[in-house]
Amino acid sequence: MQDTQTFNFSEYWHFFLRLLQTRRWTILTFLVVTFLVVAIGTAFQTRMYDASVTVLIDMEPPNVLTVSTTRDDSTMGQINYLTYADYYRTQLEVIRGRRIAKKVFENLKLGENPQYARQRDPVGYLQGQLTVKPIKQTRLVTLTVETSNPKQSAQIANEFAFVFVSDNLAKAAANEAVTLMKNEYLKLQSKEAELSKRYKAKFPAMMRLREQMNQLATSIEKELARQLSDEQSSDNLPEPEPRKEEPPVQAGTGQKAAGVLFHRLQENSMMGGLRPNNIRIQDLAQVPLKKTKPRVTLNLLLALVLGMMGGIAAAAVEEFLDNTVKVPKDIERDGRFTLLGHIPKIVIPGEPGKPPAPHDPGLLCRHMHLKTNSEAAEGYRVIRTSLIYATPGNDTRTFLFTSPGSGDGKTTTASNLAIALSQLGLKVLLVDADLRNPSIHAGFGIPQSPGLSEFLTGRNSFQEVIHRAGILDLCIVPSGVCPPNPAELLALPKMQDFLKQAEHTFDRVILDTPPIVPVTDATLLAAFVKSVVAVTLSGKTPWQALERLNASCKAVHAQVLGVILNNVTSFDVPVYGYGRQNYPYGKTSSRDKRENFPSAVLRRAQKAFQTLKSRISERKLFHGNSK
Repeated sequence: MQDTQTFNFSEYWHFFLRLLQTRRWTILTFLVVTFLVVAIGTAFQTRMYDASVTVLIDMEPPNVLTVSTTRDDSTMGQINYLTYADYYRTQLEVIRGRRIAKKVFENLKLGENPQYARQRDPVGYLQGQLTVKPIKQTRLVTLTVETSNPKQSAQIANEFAFVFVSDNLAKAAANEAVTLMKNEYLKLQSKEAELSKRYKAKFPAMMRLREQMNQLATSIEKELARQLSDEQSSDNLPEPEPRKEEPPVQAGTGQKAAGVLFHRLQENSMMGGLRPNNIRIQDLAQVPLKKTKPRVTLNLLLALVLGMMGGIAAAAVEEFLDNTVKVPKDIERDGRFTLLGHIPKIVIPGEPGKPPAPHDPGLLCRHMHLKTNSEAAEGYRVIRTSLIYATPGNDTRTFLFTSPGSGDGKTTTASNLAIALSQLGLKVLLVDADLRNPSIHAGFGIPQSPGLSEFLTGRNSFQEVIHRAGILDLCIVPSGVCPPNPAELLALPKMQDFLKQAEHTFDRVILDTPPIVPVTDATLLAAFVKSVVAVTLSGKTPWQALERLNASCKAVHAQVLGVILNNVTSFDVPVYGYGRQNYPYGKTSSRDKRENFPSAVLRRAQKAFQTLKSRISERKLFHGNSK
């Protein structure tokens, strides 16, 4: 059976919260930049005003010349609806057309307006300012024009409506004149049919009747040609080719010639019926009092939403491209390394009334020694237990602490683990083997010399370089005077003698060494010690550097016992409701249980104030895990 992957909401929710916590500056920066860009763009955006006019497009009256046939009422209703729908959509496109826009442009003399004069296509620009929107379930259409001048918006919108209505009126009048001539032509045609039954073609009455029909047909042709010429000139189309004039209908050609003319007019769709005006203006456009663009509130709200979403997306991409060790699960998922434990962010508040002093490993160690119930102290105890049982047989007594790079907190970790081991009653020796940048002596307040370098050069004996730390059975060997060639000095056989004497005298020996990737000192010592503990910093140590550390140790046949992750935030580890905040240590007196409600509220307020004060102090302090 194949394993099916289930959607773990809590895991993704935890990832989202961690993303907001660790990448908050990325999200905030993207949000602020987006908001400022939109705000500045809105401030410089041209104010626009729109005016709307409403036009009624009624159903076209039926064609006078349409021959009606017997049909079902439902069929007729369906035909009328489909016919009107097509007519309605056609009129909408007519309004949007260039012909109407050109007339409006000429009537209002917009060519003299600089806004239109600098456009490559002024009429097309005017068309873009017009919005035609039909009102649903009605025969009304809204014509909206948007410009930077409120009066001009109303004037152009009304002119579009006037041109559209007047154009429809002109067409209706022209069609009416043509229709009257067509009706007169039909009457003459009927009269000719009656006379032809009694008279011959050359009869004077027949000849006069055909002459009248010929003149009427010529008038119809001229009127239709004039209308076509007007439409083409208004649309700025090329002039049509001159049509050859039809020869006049001669006497004696009879009914056949008149019938050919009539059918030719029908084929060219020239025989439209009489159509009175069915389009009118319902409401004229008024000068707008408020601007429609820019919409300041909407733009700023969209800027906030898009800025937040874009910031989260940028943070997610940044998180995806980040190849550093971030959470304890990252190490647990990699089978090459063992997680010894993790240390949360450490905050050491200063004295009351004084700003917090920059802490060092010694100050941190004394704090951990006194605050035995803190989260960091518990973290070091967990690592202490893991370190004791990390080797087969538990016979390893010397541990080398190093890190891939500087500032990962290895000195702080080594110092606090030395204290945690001494709390078990063990004799612990902390050796500052970092001969390039020593710091343990300053933290514990002991002299730097004599130290390890003096022993390696033979100036002092083993007992002379050991200093008491003043914390339980913890002893410290400082670095001594920094030599010009630390790598060569640590590679001397004298270093092996030092380690043998240390293991013979003390229960546990901890060596604090330089970073293993940039310098070779830690690699040389790892060849003697064989047991290495890697210290990493959450969100800083790259995976490539940790792999380089592992490869360097394997090259000298040393074993990386495990990895310690420093500076872990509360979002990076699950909370199980156990600790001094979620599950109180120690005994609870019956008096506390009987604490009344006002006292409980006051106590919680004081606790919240102390927490806020501690967080403010945290921002002013350098994190406790840095060297």
